[in-house]
Amino acid sequence: MIPWPIMIKGWLISLSLTLVLELTYAWIWGVRNRHDLILVSSVNILTNPVVVFVVYFLHFRDVSVQYGWVTAVMEVGAVVTEALLYKKFARSISRPWLFSLSANAFSYAAGELINKL
Repeated sequence: MIPWPIMIKGWLISLSLTLVLELTYAWIWGVRNRHDLILVSSVNILTNPVVVFVVYFLHFRDVSVQYGWVTAVMEVGAVVTEALLYKKFARSISRPWLFSLSANAFSYAAGELINKL
């Protein structure tokens, strides 16, 4: 049985943390354009819940998979999706592929660090 309250709480915490981290990263990257800051928020609202849902769903269903591989595949999907959206819609995000990869790596690493603490 899937504990939906736990999954929803996890989604909300993960999404909130991701938004704070990736918006901070965008600011450090030099993104000041309001349109692009909203875009960073929007693409993360689109991709983060999908990644978290799949990983949590498999975890709580006791599906025999290697979560590291599932997480890696889902994160690559998020990076690609976000990069394509940045490339198409961003006004001031230079190097959208590098931005997407590094922002996701930053927020993933920070999230892992927080989970270990």
